[in-house]
Amino acid sequence: MPIEFPPFELQASIDALRLLIAGLTGWRVERIGNSISSVWVRGSDGSVWLIGVDQHDVQHMFEVFTLDILGMAELHERWERWEPLELPESIPAGVRQLLTTRPPAPTPPSDFDPWPFASWLTEVVRRAEFIVEGADIDPTFGNNPNTQSAARPRAVPPEASAFCEVAVGILFTGGQGHQLLMVVDWNPMNMLVIEDTAQIEEFLVDCELVSMEVYLQRRISPR
Repeated sequence: MPIEFPPFELQASIDALRLLIAGLTGWRVERIGNSISSVWVRGSDGSVWLIGVDQHDVQHMFEVFTLDILGMAELHERWERWEPLELPESIPAGVRQLLTTRPPAPTPPSDFDPWPFASWLTEVVRRAEFIVEGADIDPTFGNNPNTQSAARPRAVPPEASAFCEVAVGILFTGGQGHQLLMVVDWNPMNMLVIEDTAQIEEFLVDCELVSMEVYLQRRISPR
């Protein structure tokens, strides 16, 4: 039997989660090169939030990612607590400088794109991520490699060594069927923002959807 680890949930306050149900008026996608690093959203009350990626080490060689949603006060508090990484002496000088220089203070965009929905349904995207130890893959992957994949919750294959249910993102669906999917990418610390119906359906094959109202109730009154 695979080892089951506790779920890794959206890293967000109850207020942040409620904002996703109604009250959004604007958004702006942040990119680093061709990758999406985060998404700014603005509420009807003028509040600004940053949706990014958070990481959790489940065990050695098994890490999972979810979204975190932080308001400006939380972002500044995190920025104030920032400390440079302790790096080995072998790290090249240029990389060392990059990793030990305090990033700029979090600054929201001056302009937001209009939120694409007048009204919408918000759902949390969940899947079970699992590893298979000792997988038969290319030897260049090192000794005792693991493969990591995903399945619908309660559908983890028996050959899995360990698994963890993860809230990997959020799906918004408008009244005319238009959808917007914000989820974590398999590439660490990157996001995917998808509006194409076929691509959304492809991503959701190994996922289940939970309405944000139900998800909130579970967070407020866990069993």
